[in-house]
Order: sequence, then structure tokens, then C-alpha cells
Amino acid sequence: MTGQLRVGDRIPSLRGRTHHGEDLSLEQLAGAPALVMFYPFAFSRVCGSELAALHAARGDLAELGARAVAISCDAVHALRAYAEHLAPTEAELGFDLLSDFWPHGAVARGCGAFDEARGAPTRTSYILDPALRVRHVQHVPAHQSRDLQEALVELGRAA
Repeated sequence: MTGQLRVGDRIPSLRGRTHHGEDLSLEQLAGAPALVMFYPFAFSRVCGSELAALHAARGDLAELGARAVAISCDAVHALRAYAEHLAPTEAELGFDLLSDFWPHGAVARGCGAFDEARGAPTRTSYILDPALRVRHVQHVPAHQSRDLQEALVELGRAA
């Protein structure tokens, strides 16, 4: 993978549609620490465990005053079903699922988090400060889960 964002870089001004069908620009994350989490596929085992953990940590995100967005190349309708799968009894997931469906992978490519061979995002997370500067990068192989506790600690430091 080439072009991965580095500490100190500003997140590019890219946009997609949330699982609610609303437009969301990464610039809208400004003003609070943020987790921008790319994941390969909705409804897959490792992605599901990571996003279920993020849903369970929604209270921690709120305490930190942080926002989170999880980005895949799945279509909006698939992400809506995925959100209901992840949080079947709650009204809200606690973070946005962002569709990078079309143009396929444009947000992931712009952030250096796209695997051309697989046609899907890499398992990469960026912790942003309120000015949208990258403060921490997590990148693991597609078959491995990221450490959510590490992300939460880094979100606290990015505030």
C-alpha cells in the first residue's frame, strides 16, 4: 500500500453517504477528536467484531467528546442493514457507517487506505485532532483486529 497518511498530515476533504443516507464530509469531523476507521467488508467476521466493540464503546466515545466514522465500499443500503445487525435493540449505533461505494474506494484511496488487489479498504484507522490532523495511525493485516483500547487512549490524547 502506498500513500498512507502519516502523523501530522491533514485528513483530505472527502465525502460519502452515511447508513442514514446523509452526505458526510470528513471535514465535518473538525472541532473534536475523531476516529476514522476503514474496514474491508460489512458482515465479515473480523470487521463485525471490531464494529461491535466500537458500538459497545459508544459511551467511552461520548465521554471523550469524540466522533467516529467507519468506512467501507459497501452500498448505503447494505450499511443500513449492517447498522441494524450491529445494534438491533438500540435506536442508534453510536457512530456513522460511511459508504465509499461510488466512485468505488475514492475516500479510502484518498486516505491511502485502499487495497487495489482486493478492491476494498485496508484495516487502517486514523486518530484525528480537532483540527483534522492525523495524531496516530493504526494499520493491521486484513485478518487481524485493531486494538480499540489503543484508539480510545489516542483519542483522549488528541483532544
